[in-house]
Amino acid sequence: MARGKADIKTRLKRQEEKILKMSEQLEKEKETYKQLQEEERREAVKKITEAFLKSKRSVDEVLDFLKGKADL
Repeated sequence: MARGKADIKTRLKRQEEKILKMSEQLEKEKETYKQLQEEERREAVKKITEAFLKSKRSVDEVLDFLKGKADL
């Protein structure tokens, strides 16, 4: 019976270690996901800026358009 308890304690300890390791990995993956979202956002801003610079519209016209108020 004593051996069974020791075996269970060992297995529990291993599971705790696995869970901790997986939690750390999850946090790393979340951070990577967040960084990718920010990169995607920067690329979108860059595209919008380039399109604005090529257009003949004023800033106010573009903002009105984005707000749905424009008569473009």
